[in-house]
Amino acid sequence: MKEREGYKSEQIRNQAFFLTDINNNQKKVLEVIIKWQPICNEMIAAHLGWYPHQVTPRVLELRQLGYIEWAGEGISQKSKRKVSLWRISKIGKQLSIF
Repeated sequence: MKEREGYKSEQIRNQAFFLTDINNNQKKVLEVIIKWQPICNEMIAAHLGWYPHQVTPRVLELRQLGYIEWAGEGISQKSKRKVSLWRISKIGKQLSIF
């Protein structure tokens, strides 16, 4: 197949796998959720070495973008209170690069 100048099919294919609509902190949070799902904000913060108040806005942003969804409730190991658990959205963005 003859290629057009400046067009590489591999480039287009690879671009489809990059998460271009989220920033670095959101990517870090998303990677932790993918690895440890279902997980609460407190545990995400512990895995990243952040404070929970740094994680909570990133989780909200990822929810609004459709990357993650609510997975139920759990009990915090630290505070013994109810916490929300998060998982990757079943219907949503393509996350096959992970």
